[in-house]
Amino acid sequence: MRKICCALCTGALLLVFLSTTSAGADAIQIQIAPEQAGHVIHPNLYGQFAEHVGACIYDGLWVGPDSGIPNDDGLRLDTLEALRALELPVVRWPGGCFADTYHWRDGVGPRAERPHRMTTWGELESNAFGTDEFLRFCKLIGAQPYLCVNVGSGTPEEARDWVEYCNGTLDTPNVNLRKANGHDAPYGVRYWGIGNENWGCGGSMRPEFYADEFRRFATFVHQAAGPEAEIFACGSYITRGAWDERFLATMEDAKHLVDYLAVHYYANQSVPSADFPDETYHKLLAGNVGELEACLERTVNLLKTHRQGKHEIKIALDEWGAWFSDATLEKGFRQQNTMQDALFAAACFHVFHRFGEQLLMSNMAQTANVLQALVLTEGAQFHVTPTYHVYEMFKPHRGGQYIPVALEGTTEIQAPAGVSRPGQSVSASLSAGGGALFVSMLNLEIAQAATVALNVPGAWKPVRMRRLATGDLRSHNTYAAPDRVTPEELPLPDAAALASFSLPPQSITTVLFEK
Repeated sequence: MRKICCALCTGALLLVFLSTTSAGADAIQIQIAPEQAGHVIHPNLYGQFAEHVGACIYDGLWVGPDSGIPNDDGLRLDTLEALRALELPVVRWPGGCFADTYHWRDGVGPRAERPHRMTTWGELESNAFGTDEFLRFCKLIGAQPYLCVNVGSGTPEEARDWVEYCNGTLDTPNVNLRKANGHDAPYGVRYWGIGNENWGCGGSMRPEFYADEFRRFATFVHQAAGPEAEIFACGSYITRGAWDERFLATMEDAKHLVDYLAVHYYANQSVPSADFPDETYHKLLAGNVGELEACLERTVNLLKTHRQGKHEIKIALDEWGAWFSDATLEKGFRQQNTMQDALFAAACFHVFHRFGEQLLMSNMAQTANVLQALVLTEGAQFHVTPTYHVYEMFKPHRGGQYIPVALEGTTEIQAPAGVSRPGQSVSASLSAGGGALFVSMLNLEIAQAATVALNVPGAWKPVRMRRLATGDLRSHNTYAAPDRVTPEELPLPDAAALASFSLPPQSITTVLFEK
């Protein structure tokens, strides 16, 4: 079944992206008008989240300086190199549910003297990887740190002291402690979260109680962090928006303390991550993506009604991703990462781009070995995942201006519950300097190729074309075959080619244009 997704007024457009597929009336028309470029796609939409649970930190990021695994003073080199190549803009730490039982002083100073603690997850935490190690990790991969303070079992004083340890410059005990630990210069941490999931694992609080706690914590964090700091309030699991409404109503005239409302969303599946029926794919790509989109729309509208003067609260989706049945606590929330995950991530990023005026950050869970991870490790073994490649392929979108795209003639995919969604998705952006145009195209059909025509003004010429596709939703990389799922470079079309081309089923295709 074909349909028109949206309408776009077009001027004189010339078809410049051509290939050898025969043209015809059934080609899906993609109309892109760079002159309509609007809001900026914030780079922080491509953030990450690393929590002390399972093997995310220990083995995934940290092996210790005495490990036989190649490392940079304890940080494993293969992970560092892979993440550095992604140029991740921001990483959230230390949690997650871990955050509201974490006391930062346990993780600074000589490692041999740091106490061991039991975590929220019932695991033993050595505290070998603490504040200084995390901030060094961020520096080495080029990311901004986003720290989540302990509200559930902590105090405003503890939170303020942590901020002062990280950012302080005066002659105080906390600043002198940082210097004694070998870090004379302040870290200048900008992003501070006030608790995590305080409606659940962070204290089972009512939104009204949390709002009062937030006022106290945010006031003192702001005082210590400086005027450039941005403060994140704990929002809802985004499908349960009543928490957000009650929290914002209770904040009344203190909404100026809230820079971001941090919400979470997981696409929970009742099947294993690499052994699933096709119905799961349809549920994920039609049902879950559509649900997330609707929830973001609702949250945007809610924040508009609670706008206070010129102060506008933004959205951070600081935990999200696919969660399969094999990712249990007993297994450290580890799951496989397949081509299905890559398509889900890409489809979500297309949604995020559209909401980019209000949604300024997202942090997929999690960076290594947990849930929808970018890298998987086991001892000295290492490989990147299909989701990793989406982050890499979509890098040109970051910081670009969002361009509305008109799609005409798309197919439909349908979730088991009857929810439908276009079978093709396209996102386009114009680079900050205006010299590059980037287009990402998804064919979400399982078995049906899509014939498309990409229409852009004639001054733009394709300079790079890439594709991630295997023909198998369940395909994934392994330690023995780390490149089974990897992007391929495609030949550039020439002006003599036909006016349509084919997107394989289950595929992600990107094209970079320059004038």
